[in-house]
Amino acid sequence: MDRMTQHAVLLLLGAYVLQVAITDAHLAYVQGGFRPFLLIAAAVLIAVALLGLLRAWRGRRAADPEAAHAHGAPRVAWLLVAPAAVLALVAPPALGSFTVARQTPPPELPGGVTATPIGPDDPGQEYRTLPLAGYQLRALSGDSSAFEGRRIRLTGFVSPREGGGWYVSRIAISCCAADAIGITVVVDGDRGDLAPDQWVEVIGTWSPPMSHPSGGWPEAVIAPESVRPIDRPADTYVG
Repeated sequence: MDRMTQHAVLLLLGAYVLQVAITDAHLAYVQGGFRPFLLIAAAVLIAVALLGLLRAWRGRRAADPEAAHAHGAPRVAWLLVAPAAVLALVAPPALGSFTVARQTPPPELPGGVTATPIGPDDPGQEYRTLPLAGYQLRALSGDSSAFEGRRIRLTGFVSPREGGGWYVSRIAISCCAADAIGITVVVDGDRGDLAPDQWVEVIGTWSPPMSHPSGGWPEAVIAPESVRPIDRPADTYVG
């Protein structure tokens, strides 16, 4: 591959990073706070590529035409552009139930945890919305007093449970999708016709933990009063 082709591919890559950074597409790869770094990276890639293309073009003009033709890149080298073009046109979806099934470790619960208050109900509602991880921690603490007489609302996507049943799930990332792990709460009720990866709102009450079917560790459980499909949020991950 000659210099012109190299810098053209670099320019396409920079343009793709820019496209991802200025839209919500970057939320499928990294936390929202990383957008400024993606914008900087895109600007650097595009600037380097444009500078390289300009220098290569000037070099070709100055070179002997016969020599320039002899050292030109084969047309097949431009096939390297295809993967970047595919990414730009068909962006991969955010991680979901496939990742949950393979990258969900047992919950790490500090010893001696007591249930902290969960706060008042949502404004105008008769339930309290909790993040999945927050509910999981409290539900497995051994002290369920914070849930007495309370209805809880959880949101996440459907993922199948080993041996039957299902979870309401989220994906947690520390930096990017490469370090993703699943967070799950067992929904103690029939899934009906809800498909894996469908986003849902579950409103229900605390229920005693269940043992993981094969691992044996305790899993948080919610007894549903209502389950309804919802739209997938723009930012599907939790930090």
